[in-house]
Amino acid sequence: MSRINLLLVLLALSYASYGTYLGRDELVQRQIDPGALKSAYDYIVVGGGQSGLVIANRLSEDPTKTVLVVEYGTFDNNPGQVEPSSAKNYPPMDLFNVTSVPQRALGNRTTTVYAAAVIGGGSTINGMFFERGSAEDYDNWEKLGNAGWGFSGLLPYFKKSTTFNTPIDPAVVADANITCDASVYGTDGPIQATYPPWVWPGTKIQFKAFNEVGVLTQFEAAGGKSYNAYWVPSNVDPSGRRSYARNEYFDPAQSRPNLSLLVNYRVNEVLFSSTKHAHSVRIQARGTANGAPTITVSANTEIVLCAGWLHTPHILQRSGVGPKALLTAAGIPVISDLPGVGSNLQDHAPIFIQFAYTTDVFPNPSSLQTNATFAAWAEQQWTQLREGPLSLTTGNSVGAIPLTTMNPTGYQAIISKALAQTPATYLPKAYTAEQLAGFIEQRKLLTASYGSSTNGIFEVPFEGSASAALCLEKPMSRGTVTLNTTDRYAEPSIDFNTNINPVDVDLTISAARFYRTWMAAPSMQQLGPTELSPGTNVTTDAQLSTWVSSGMGSSTAHSCCTAAMMPQNLGGVVSPDLLVHGVTGLSVGDISVIPLIPATHTCATVYAIAEKAADLIKARAAHAGF
Repeated sequence: MSRINLLLVLLALSYASYGTYLGRDELVQRQIDPGALKSAYDYIVVGGGQSGLVIANRLSEDPTKTVLVVEYGTFDNNPGQVEPSSAKNYPPMDLFNVTSVPQRALGNRTTTVYAAAVIGGGSTINGMFFERGSAEDYDNWEKLGNAGWGFSGLLPYFKKSTTFNTPIDPAVVADANITCDASVYGTDGPIQATYPPWVWPGTKIQFKAFNEVGVLTQFEAAGGKSYNAYWVPSNVDPSGRRSYARNEYFDPAQSRPNLSLLVNYRVNEVLFSSTKHAHSVRIQARGTANGAPTITVSANTEIVLCAGWLHTPHILQRSGVGPKALLTAAGIPVISDLPGVGSNLQDHAPIFIQFAYTTDVFPNPSSLQTNATFAAWAEQQWTQLREGPLSLTTGNSVGAIPLTTMNPTGYQAIISKALAQTPATYLPKAYTAEQLAGFIEQRKLLTASYGSSTNGIFEVPFEGSASAALCLEKPMSRGTVTLNTTDRYAEPSIDFNTNINPVDVDLTISAARFYRTWMAAPSMQQLGPTELSPGTNVTTDAQLSTWVSSGMGSSTAHSCCTAAMMPQNLGGVVSPDLLVHGVTGLSVGDISVIPLIPATHTCATVYAIAEKAADLIKARAAHAGF
């Protein structure tokens, strides 16, 4: 069979399966009416997002165990949402309508909040950039008291969740020198990953320029070497469509009679016995007012919170698990005084640095808008062959630059500044002594990463364009998610505290200066780079600091860490087995358990966390005789 015929067959099969995916009875057969709810299930998974669907799939593999998933959102059945173009599209219907409080270090601007409200969660609307952090990122989790959560402990779950497919166009691989090691990926996992069959010519020049300024190219990053410059696969299937939690974990399992999904319902609270055992959830139809009828459903074995970085801590707080002072102010009886619930919020704060190429190579990313002939060719390549520029998601290459490379003469001064700080000065006022101790342990690890040549501090995604987002990967600042004490069911207050610690500004200035160095590399000169923003007249640290304050955002949709996996005496919320401190029968299996944000897009990491969580839950039940 010719290569073109093979592609057409794959395309036809994809469309045939997608028709079922969109509109047939199979789609809704596991969406239950609230009137059909059982009084009890073995497991209740709170949240049908990315992690919730993984855990529900794995728990329901045992036909003797009943699993209920309760999700606030519903399905996004727009065919375009699985196309590569959706990588830069965040449909409002799939998001919670929330914004941050004014950010004091960003000129009191409110900033965008990304929290998914859709089946599949963030995997439904993300950029399909499928990378992992470096080994040091996960080893730092283990150093915070979490045995088994280092890179070696997580690698089997990275692999379990993934199938790596050989790139479909060997000519592109050879021309761009895309290197990869399939052995660090899985061979039969649900999530499909591969390299898109297109590379902008300018990307190859950018790789060479990185090499000229001390950023080497990794042969393969996913095996624990996600630093310097490297190629990144996309989580797409062989036909180039989004491979995500909904179509790879939920759809194949939806016909299981022991798996039920209830959409458009909010979990108000987890209910506890007098011995602090989580036994039920109280749920309410989405959009109904406070005081509307609720339904209580019991869990025979365990309740698993997978409501994400925003609503996992919110549900805990509403349930009486959280900071005592906050709960008392809201009139909520305290079940477990855990000050860390809703604290430790971290994200990758971005700022856009703008250059232009005066002698750019052709074609380049802007050619899709400026050259009608090329745009028509690109459309033909995609519709007929599933190839060409429209096969790209958010790109396929990235620099994760160590601070020692960005600022070789000044990185030690930044480390010294961080270690000399009185930590409480820049932390939320409500931090307790335990939380302060936990942050000090985190700071030791962060500053070690700042001095490491094998850990990225800033991300520079690149795909041939002159401009890029500089993303702070390892912030020193910490934010909060706090319930509204006068209306506990209203959306919580979100304060990223972006750049509240001046060390983060120093890091961002280092990144901006390094970007200029990269643009000045010999290979770049054939493209004629000229600086637009912050501008060549912005040279001093004070001027760059003003630019940072006026232009930085708070989030790249990687928010995490608000129910951190750390010891309770360090302000942690869950133990290494993911059980919530101070209660029984309740665990957390989502992105909120991360203690320190890794220097990577978080999608692949969440799959690994959820796969490991499922194994922990199963083992716990087996040990207890369930």
